[in-house]
Formats: sequence, structure tokens, C-alpha cells
Amino acid sequence: MSREFNIDYVFSFIPKMLSYLHITLFIVASSLVLGLIIGLLVALPRMYNIPFFKRVSQVYVSFFRGTPILIQLFLVYYGLPELLKLVDINSSRWDVLWFAIATYALNNGAFISEIVRSGVGAVDRGQIEAAQSVGMSGYQTFTRIILPQALAVVVPVFSNLVIGNLKDTSLAFTIGAMEMTGKSQTLGSATQHFVETYIALSFIYLVISLIVQRLFKVLENALLRHEHRDLVQKEPAKRKGFVVRYLRSPRLSKGGKGI
Repeated sequence: MSREFNIDYVFSFIPKMLSYLHITLFIVASSLVLGLIIGLLVALPRMYNIPFFKRVSQVYVSFFRGTPILIQLFLVYYGLPELLKLVDINSSRWDVLWFAIATYALNNGAFISEIVRSGVGAVDRGQIEAAQSVGMSGYQTFTRIILPQALAVVVPVFSNLVIGNLKDTSLAFTIGAMEMTGKSQTLGSATQHFVETYIALSFIYLVISLIVQRLFKVLENALLRHEHRDLVQKEPAKRKGFVVRYLRSPRLSKGGKGI
């Protein structure tokens, strides 16, 4: 049973947990980079309708989106070494951190593949056909037409994925990875001040999540600035067009008082 609450422990635990922040961020960054590669590879068969690989990607996405991340951690940690034994690879000396990164990368890959598909699908097909009609290559069409608009669409969703991935890393301690949550468990066990431990840990995760959310908001505004500029430029033209249509209305032309 935990001891009587003492706020001083909260402030003393925060720097001790922050000393393991780099491990948490390393798991997040590594799994996102690998997940981005996996997600792109998984999304391609479904976007280009490649029969066999399309079915494989659907099964992969359904599994990793439909099962808890904790179960996936256990499957990779206990199941991957057994598969590697079949090809004479001994993973008994591998750092547990790599199993955690592999799990989060596979999980992120499933979600990123759906993000990529939705982002590309949001681009108007007519713009792609117009780019091709003026002689743009497939690469130019993708980098100049599809990618900028797709990024503006997927950034808010991707920010949610990053924040969710950050919070999911708190489960990595269940397979022995010593990140912030793992350190909080040792601190709580050593001092019996579990409530203070979890308050300090929650505060750290909250601050990091708010920082990440703010950074992605700045990125989103930067990607959408051309749309805001176009809207500002079009607004006077809309008002002018309304005035012209109003002055040319039949009621005014026949001497009516109008509206």
C-alpha cells in the first residue's frame, strides 16, 4: 500500500524521469520513421489495385488496427525470436528496445498507410489529369500537385498519430524497456509513493503532447497559407460579382426598388 501523499516527491521525481526522456523519444522517432516506410509500401498495392498484395495489405492493416498494442508487443517480443530461430538467427542478446521499436513501427505502418491513402484520395482527380495534359511527368505531378495538397490534409491526422504513439510507448516497460514509465515503476516501488509518481509522469506526457500539438499546428498553418491567401484574393471578386449581378437584376432594370 502506498504511503501518505507528499507533493515534494512529485517535484523530485520529474527530473529523474526526464533523464529517460531520450529513450522514449528515440522509440517514438524510430518507430515513426520505420512506420512511414512501411506505410508507404503497404498503401501502394491498395492505391494501384495490385490483386495479391492488395489483399495482404488489407489483412496487415486490419490486424494491427484491430488488436491492442499491448498484445502486439507480446507477440513481437515472444514470437519474433521463435520465427528467427527458423532461419538460424539468435536474438537472445538483442536489446529489448529493438522489439519495442519493431512493434510500434508495424503498428504505425498500418495507420500511416490509411493516412497516405486518404491524403492522396483527397486530391481532386481533375488536377492530376490537368497536370498530365500539360506534359508533367509522374514525378512532377506527385511532387508539385499531389504531395503539397495531401500533406495539408494529413498533417492534423498525423499529429494525432504521433501523440498517440508517444502515449503508447508507456506500455514498452511491460516487456522490460526502461523508458519513462519503466523508471516510474522503479521509483514507485522503491519509495511506495505511487500517486506522486504517476502525477509527475502524467505532467511530463502532457507537456510533451502540448508541444508536439503546437508544432504540428504551426506546420499545418504553413502548408495552408496559400489557401488562405487565395481566399483573401477571391473574396473581393466575389463581392464585386454580387454587386454586378444585383445591379443587373430584372427588378432594377424595370425600375423596381429591388431588395
